[in-house]
Amino acid sequence: MLLTDLIADLRLDLSDSGAALFEDLTLERCARKAVFRVGKDLQIDFVIRSNSRILPTPEDAVRELMIILSQVHACQVMRAASANAFSFSSGDKRVDKTSQPGHWAKLEADLLADYREQLGELRPETQIDEESYIITPSNLSPLIYGQGKRRRCC
Repeated sequence: MLLTDLIADLRLDLSDSGAALFEDLTLERCARKAVFRVGKDLQIDFVIRSNSRILPTPEDAVRELMIILSQVHACQVMRAASANAFSFSSGDKRVDKTSQPGHWAKLEADLLADYREQLGELRPETQIDEESYIITPSNLSPLIYGQGKRRRCC
């Protein structure tokens, strides 16, 4: 699979076929970051050769993960680009672009949740239980520190 094929699919999924939102170099950077991150998450050593070929060739499900994570990185780029958005009004005309970063952040969160779900289907051991993300060992008891002394609580 070629990196350019991944970028073409990414541009299609981002509805930017005319390259109005993203430059080619920006999407290439997003795709490269995604390839290596997906490889790390799946414990596969992906390599991008000088001819833009991704080796080993990713399966269809892995390719979809790469596209989703590339979209996440593209959302991060757009959040940064739109962070200085403005609001302007004059008479009956009003332009308000201040909500753009929030919309990109929501899309990023949705895509990241989709990525985690699909990653969990491919590798169930990577699923994180949102309720129990802090592990507390059972054999610990708290210590209370006072100035110059230390004693066990309870």
